[in-house]
Amino acid sequence: MIVIYFILGAAALMLLGAVAGLLPLLLGRYFNRPGLGKLGMLCCTFSGLLPGLQLPVAVGFVLAILIKKADFIWPQRSEAPPPPRTSPAPQPMQGNTLYITALSGPLRGQSYPVGRDGLLFGCDPSCAVRFPSGTPGVSHRHCCIRWQQGVPVLMDLNSTYGTFMGDGRKLPPSCPAQLAAGSRFYLGDTSCLFQLTLP
Repeated sequence: MIVIYFILGAAALMLLGAVAGLLPLLLGRYFNRPGLGKLGMLCCTFSGLLPGLQLPVAVGFVLAILIKKADFIWPQRSEAPPPPRTSPAPQPMQGNTLYITALSGPLRGQSYPVGRDGLLFGCDPSCAVRFPSGTPGVSHRHCCIRWQQGVPVLMDLNSTYGTFMGDGRKLPPSCPAQLAAGSRFYLGDTSCLFQLTLP
């Protein structure tokens, strides 16, 4: 009987913590920091097991949502296993015409040729792949595709929300990653997904 009372008491305390967690959850959605909001909700729920800790945890996450520029990125499952490290290097293909096709997001269905000068992605007017101003998860000058020894490479330009390969791997800023026909990548999250294609 004591165990049942203990379980019920713990559940009630966690419920109170979850109520306190609604504040960071809702603010996170409003300020485009959904990851921080969800994390705040989770931490507030479990902090309910220690009475008096819910409010400080909730206030801490509210401050983090208001102050931080970057959101918390939840680990994502890979859609496909990463290629083996022993895979052959991509062959030079600058002579071929390559296209970037938007598979999701505000530019969905649009294709852009990867010219000799490459492509710049972002909300800035100078970008060849230009997103509407204020697109969630996309910086003014987010990332670019360039050619290195005849091979296209993707490079993050120190964006706020990051540039990711299709398998969920985040690219470090200014570190080029080789692309091949069929390569996928996204800006911020999978709602802005692109694929490199041949005509």
